[in-house]
Amino acid sequence: MNKIFGHDTFFFRFMNQAGNVIIATLLWLVGCLPIVTIGTSTIALYYTTVKSIRRGEGYVSREFFSAYRRNLKNGIPMTIVFLLLAAVLVIDRLYVDQGQSAVAAFSLGYTLLTLVVASLAVYVFPVMSRFTMSAWECFRLALLMVFRHLPFTVVLLRMQIASICLVVLIPAPMLFIIPGACCYGQSFLMERLLKKYMAKPQTEEEAEKWYYK
Repeated sequence: MNKIFGHDTFFFRFMNQAGNVIIATLLWLVGCLPIVTIGTSTIALYYTTVKSIRRGEGYVSREFFSAYRRNLKNGIPMTIVFLLLAAVLVIDRLYVDQGQSAVAAFSLGYTLLTLVVASLAVYVFPVMSRFTMSAWECFRLALLMVFRHLPFTVVLLRMQIASICLVVLIPAPMLFIIPGACCYGQSFLMERLLKKYMAKPQTEEEAEKWYYK
């Protein structure tokens, strides 16, 4: 039995990480409740997913709330920016759908713009979780990454859309699993990209830090 349920077995590690993903998702949901803190909560979710769940450093709840408090100042304005962008895109889309054929010809342009904004949202919060830059600098870096790493962007966006569809189609229990699971899956690609923009470690001790592993 120890070969199946022991602490060093694949089954135990999988169940432990699955449990941590669910806990992180629940914390993310609570953190999103004021609406304007959705971005802050997403930053904390990504930070916790990589540091605590994947790298095994610190406790999930402690790392989440620490990152949450630390990113409130920049996370709230960034959330408001994306909420305003989403509102503008929805209103414009309704206008295009109700317009004449000449106006409807711009429908593709609005669709592409929506994809760019959605891709920006996928990148910007992990960027904010990693770098100590201003919100505007993080936004610019995220925009650069969207186009510079277009194949990765397509994959990350597909993962995001698939996750949203699962939550919409099966709200329970997917709402309590999928956000954290999606973040966990995306982090394998996102970490490869973020490391391209990080300064090289100067010492062996620095190279052992969780964000370089």
